[in-house]
Amino acid sequence: MKLRRILVTLAMTPAIVGLAAPAYAAAPAVTFTRIQYNSPGTDTRSNASLNAEWVRLTNNTTKAIQLKNWTVRDKSNHIFKFPAVTVPAKANLYLHTGKGTAYSGHIFWQSAAYIWNNTGDTATLKNTAGKTIDTCTWKSGSTPTNC
Repeated sequence: MKLRRILVTLAMTPAIVGLAAPAYAAAPAVTFTRIQYNSPGTDTRSNASLNAEWVRLTNNTTKAIQLKNWTVRDKSNHIFKFPAVTVPAKANLYLHTGKGTAYSGHIFWQSAAYIWNNTGDTATLKNTAGKTIDTCTWKSGSTPTNC
């Protein structure tokens, strides 16, 4: 009889432990990892200065991710809609504010004005369904912020 109680107790332990374990949300597949929101030097609005303002996104998975029709936006509702761009597994993608031609790991907003507010802003990444995937908020400063 004692053996039966022990076996029943052992059999039920994983179920009880499973119920008691907290649920953790999976980390987003793509996240903001760093944002240079204040272009170094004087704000001249030159294309070089605009492109020194950037957002770095990181694919945290072991598979490539297609970002076509995903969006990045700021609190003022400037919206960038991704073209057909694939971020390889465990790789970064830089989104520069100014004009330019995409090349490996770099794409361009094609804006003639700065996007990110130096005194505080929030970057929001949304998928094609409009679901918020990640956000990054900062207060002020002149150096890149880690998200």
